Amino acid sequence: MKAHEAVIRLFDAEGIETIFALMSEDTMRTLSTVQEHWSGEIRVVHSRHEQGAVAMADGYSRAGDDIGVCIVGRGPAIAQTGTSLVTARKKGSKLLVIVPEPQLSDTYDIKAFEQESYLESTVGTVRAARSADTLLQTVAEAFRSIRTGEGPIAVQVPWDILDGEIPDSDVDVKRDRAAVPTNTVGSDAGVHPDEDTIDAALDLYLDSDATKIPIAIAGRGAIEAGAKEAIESFAERTNSVLATTLQARGYFDDHPFSVGFTGDFGSNIANKHFHESDFVLAVGCSLTPYTTDSGHLIDDETKVVHIDTDVSSFGRFESVDLGVRGDARLTVEALTEKLEEHGIDRDGEFWTDRLETRIAETPTLDEGNFPEQEGRIDPRELVRGLDRFLPENRLVISDGGHFSRWVLDGISTPEPGDLLWTLDFAAIGQGLPHGIGAALNSGERAPVAVCGDAGFMMALQEIDTAVRHEVPMTIVVMNDSALGTEYHSLLTSEYDADVALVESPDVADVAQSLGADGYTVRSSDDLEEISAVLSRHPDGPVVVDCKTNSAVRHRSKI
Repeated sequence: MKAHEAVIRLFDAEGIETIFALMSEDTMRTLSTVQEHWSGEIRVVHSRHEQGAVAMADGYSRAGDDIGVCIVGRGPAIAQTGTSLVTARKKGSKLLVIVPEPQLSDTYDIKAFEQESYLESTVGTVRAARSADTLLQTVAEAFRSIRTGEGPIAVQVPWDILDGEIPDSDVDVKRDRAAVPTNTVGSDAGVHPDEDTIDAALDLYLDSDATKIPIAIAGRGAIEAGAKEAIESFAERTNSVLATTLQARGYFDDHPFSVGFTGDFGSNIANKHFHESDFVLAVGCSLTPYTTDSGHLIDDETKVVHIDTDVSSFGRFESVDLGVRGDARLTVEALTEKLEEHGIDRDGEFWTDRLETRIAETPTLDEGNFPEQEGRIDPRELVRGLDRFLPENRLVISDGGHFSRWVLDGISTPEPGDLLWTLDFAAIGQGLPHGIGAALNSGERAPVAVCGDAGFMMALQEIDTAVRHEVPMTIVVMNDSALGTEYHSLLTSEYDADVALVESPDVADVAQSLGADGYTVRSSDDLEEISAVLSRHPDGPVVVDCKTNSAVRHRSKI
């Protein structure tokens, strides 16, 4: 049996149903075998660029918490993927990349470069299978490692080994996948906090200024631990306002004392309460510069209690007064029980009708005035309309750029996990291919990828991929014909900003030429006219070119 066929059998045994690839000379036989013999079990999505293939596999993984598999050729092929690989590494994505190496028999390979060093600096974890005897074991171990949280991983295998023979006796791909589920919880799950640290947390709360409203901030760790009710109970007893990190956006949206998410992109009211609070309970979040606005939101006198299972997160970005190692739900419950034991209940002290009304009436979008531009829609009007017309059960994938701040402000999702944020490496151009991969693993949710025109143009060729594979998704291009972040940065620093104005082509026409449905929006009336298109789950790719006003500046720092 060919070694690549044995690898495909292993993929099937691991439950892999989709592979992303761009064929090259060293992967063509593998992909041909999949198509000829496994097309009913494994779908291969052929991208137009290797960078897109990796990003699609990453988006596929994020959308369903499954393992995304990508096959990319050696040398220049894998060298094209650096931005997507680093994006996946910074996220810790469940991504497996199979990468050939030069043939063992070659004395010279024009495509050779320091590939392993390159992969170590981008994807991070690299494993090598340099003999037929170790190939299957190496790939199987990579799957096991990814399932237990060690992702992403690249597996290198010499080209002639991948296309060579492997003894049938070595082919044993049977395994009990149910014994190692994809969402395996780490060994820290369920850990109970030390009672002394709970007492110390209580002391810090009692030492805080009783005239200032406390704040509880939840991150992805809180969601994974199912800590919502526990945090809300703590907040009720202490009359804390509820906030989240960007990664947990929307977690408390149904609560009257939720102020949104904090940080550089966060809401004004959330940042105001964060900055003015004298006691912060940070639950399952990393307190990154994105969450704390590079530390500006934490006053020097503020008491910060940080709950996490990972002790290395304490003080990694911001100094804290106390780090409590423990499961998010169990730890918050223990702290609330301590409050009860001491008879502490501040019900009605801060949670007043006046505060509830102020929170409810605070607009999520800025109300500032900017010059109008003929034939261009205000981005604030646009996201309000999109939030109204897009299917309620939606999966939103956002690229990065100035536009994305309005996506965060104005386009809601049913659950925090229904927003996929691709800016882990602060790189634009990831949104479209991530969206294609996510759309293929979105279940009943309607996938919506939102891009800026600059990022969209960087991945434009993947519209063809979406068309060829009939990917059912809506692609919204917020097209201000500018590099928006740079444009406003130059304006505020009194430099000539015209250098950041880059006229884009008619995106709807380009999309139609590639086989997608294309629409143009220049006003709220235009948006209303295609509301039926926006509200349905499409059968294939639909591209909406939204000509936005480049003069409108988001409130966040540029």
